[in-house]
Amino acid sequence: MRIAVTSDIHVDKNGPRALEALAARVRALEPDVLVLAGDVATPLTTLLEALLALRPCAREMVFVAGNHDVWSHPLAQAQGVDAWTRLDRLLPALCLEAGVHDLDASPVVIDGVGFVGTLGWWDLSMRDEALGAPASAYVTGEFGGLRWMDHVFARFRREGEDVPYAVVAAELRERLRGQLRAVNADRVVGVTHMVQFDSQLVHKSHPGWRFCQGFIGHRALGDILAADERVVLSVCGHTHSPSDQQIGRLRAVCSPLGYRSEWLGRPDVEAVERAVALVEI
Repeated sequence: MRIAVTSDIHVDKNGPRALEALAARVRALEPDVLVLAGDVATPLTTLLEALLALRPCAREMVFVAGNHDVWSHPLAQAQGVDAWTRLDRLLPALCLEAGVHDLDASPVVIDGVGFVGTLGWWDLSMRDEALGAPASAYVTGEFGGLRWMDHVFARFRREGEDVPYAVVAAELRERLRGQLRAVNADRVVGVTHMVQFDSQLVHKSHPGWRFCQGFIGHRALGDILAADERVVLSVCGHTHSPSDQQIGRLRAVCSPLGYRSEWLGRPDVEAVERAVALVEI
């Protein structure tokens, strides 16, 4: 099976030319399955347009949400459109319309290969302890003049109250476990938006970057996938730093596009060429 992998395409920030270039790149690779590991766009109309543009580029397409895909403006949150609503109701409806398998909703078996997945959520397990940021900074998402915007736009609410992010992370982690129990396949591909393994992190000296590291991953997601002997490939996004590693028996791939400002002046075609990995299993 030929699997094309990408993530963090941020169409609302990078524009339609980048989406067109990405679609052309995927078509040229002729994959059996396209895996899109989150952060497509925050506006739902833009997200749907992106799914519809990419869906014809592979025989099948699977998707997990990214944190930007479940963001809502505070005014929308006040009207009941919170992150749970987007994750569990609105995004599955868009995927159904586009003919895309939404792994956050359920696993799928394609040609005998199981695909399981979840947005996941950060649990601070990858934070830089040496930074010395107080626990209160991670609660508010603010430190050293920087604010992690999930704390504004990604609010998970039940019965009018915010669900603590630690609870969100635990619930989505258990969804992944449940999908692995449910999927009937000898080989499995696990997809999350959150980073799964410490070796996928990029360490920088800037205090703001070191603070944000806490909101990048969730070690237990990698542990869960690595513990299942059927999992041969794991895919993540979120970090905007590409990696391709062998971790035990499984291959761990992250192949993000990231923001246009990170492309160092490269043209769209060159940027997307670096942003799509082809894996054969």
